[in-house]
Amino acid sequence: MEFKICSSAFTDGGYLPCWYSSLGLNASPPFGWAEEPEGTSSLALICSSSQGEVLWVLWNIPNTRKTIYGRLPAEGILSDGMRQGVNDLLCTGWTGPAEKLPDLSLTFVLYALDAILDISDGDVSAPLLESAMKGHILGETTLSCVYS
Repeated sequence: MEFKICSSAFTDGGYLPCWYSSLGLNASPPFGWAEEPEGTSSLALICSSSQGEVLWVLWNIPNTRKTIYGRLPAEGILSDGMRQGVNDLLCTGWTGPAEKLPDLSLTFVLYALDAILDISDGDVSAPLLESAMKGHILGETTLSCVYS
């Protein structure tokens, strides 16, 4: 079997509904996954846009979870020890796209890690998370959508 991610909000390559954007409710989308590699201790998720902006940084998702519910609060520490960092818009948690642009796409990368990451700084950005994940990535899977 193959490590995979999906969302009930959109299909891979499909359109992100407006309520997940900053123009709508700015709600984080829901996700589910399956077949994470053997030895997975935690998961991490990074969302970036085709314009190079990081919109979401989430890590220490317990290996016992198979979903992330939508509309997560914009807080650094969530239930089950999950953590959210600061995105490129200097906000904690999810910040959806602010405007519809031609060919704007979002890519969500879910990483399976062999450790629970010991980073707790409130200003954890994607580069800091990526640095902390080095040597701990067992696998990754992606899901993309369009917002235009």
